[in-house]
Amino acid sequence: MSQHNCGWKSIIFVAITMLAVTVGPTWSDDGTAHRIDQVFPIQLGTSGGNINDRSKAFCYGGTLGALVQDGDGVQYILSNNHVLARTNLAAFGEDIIQPGLIDQNPVCNQDKNDAVADLSAFIPILFRAKKTIPTNSVDAAIAEVRPGAVISTGEILDVGMISSATLDPAIGLAVKKSGRTSGLTNGNISAMNVTVDVSYGSGKTGRFTNQILITPGSFLASGDSGSLMVEDAETTPRAIGLLFAGSSSVAIANPIDAVLNAFSVTLVGSTQSTTWKNKVLGWAKYLFRVSESHAANAQQLPGKVNPAAIDAVKKVKERHEAKLLATPGVVGVGIGHSERIQGQAAIEIYVKEPASSMRRALPASLEGVEVKIVETGEIRAY
Repeated sequence: MSQHNCGWKSIIFVAITMLAVTVGPTWSDDGTAHRIDQVFPIQLGTSGGNINDRSKAFCYGGTLGALVQDGDGVQYILSNNHVLARTNLAAFGEDIIQPGLIDQNPVCNQDKNDAVADLSAFIPILFRAKKTIPTNSVDAAIAEVRPGAVISTGEILDVGMISSATLDPAIGLAVKKSGRTSGLTNGNISAMNVTVDVSYGSGKTGRFTNQILITPGSFLASGDSGSLMVEDAETTPRAIGLLFAGSSSVAIANPIDAVLNAFSVTLVGSTQSTTWKNKVLGWAKYLFRVSESHAANAQQLPGKVNPAAIDAVKKVKERHEAKLLATPGVVGVGIGHSERIQGQAAIEIYVKEPASSMRRALPASLEGVEVKIVETGEIRAY
């Protein structure tokens, strides 16, 4: 390892150590505490769902993600349509319970005493028909909180209070989430402006545009749908996206501003700006990861991508997107980091099959823009 890298690591280590003394550790678990029946008022980032979300053979559950409020101060739980509204099938007013049916004791027990909210609104998901492929922007729903059922300041398990402000996604940005199945996990935004086909089972596929792609695949597990994705800050992190789908290698999130605008609501959280501790610690984490990346020949972490480069590549992507998505085996197209030029963007094509078997059917470049083929497998609503 070079002396330069050691010097940076020493500075970063000191910065993180000093901040740890004053900020304190983030207590977390592998998801166990997210699946238990909480005493009212509950924290979010926890198991929950619609009391009627069951079939003859199965019952379901997802994550109650965050607390939002409208202009009159009425508070709602925010999660996915497929978690709260049974994928377009629910009626307004249906009970939202904590924990979800899959975590009830006994399993699938419809306990009305566990109701924490009433379904208030959802954005319908449009599915592919024989000759038409409609597009979606969000998989989202809200449920009005019952008095005393949810902590009114919106604390999330393992995260605590969030900021009421939001943050735009950026390639390379470190993020975290708190969800029903895998608890607190960390990842990085790998791609933006993603158009992706998501399977909802029973032959239903929804196409989503302008989505965020996160890695690694362990960032999200089945049952974590509805989790709020926030920046990897120690205190009052800003929200970036609402998670709803993934595969063994990637996770997909709706941009949080698109979700909030769909319901004309805002996040419940701290109105204070990001503290100097968060800013310093965020830079320390970033520099440490870049240092680690250089030491390992920059094996995966790309760092920041020039916004102007993203805008230029976006135009090329949009001109070729329809043809790429019509290629058998392709499940999505997005904009990620270049593997050839530091700070530049590339078009990513997401495929079900091994990338090596898809190379003949897909271009190596488009209008001079680098093309990367990424094997994701099928993307499913989680």
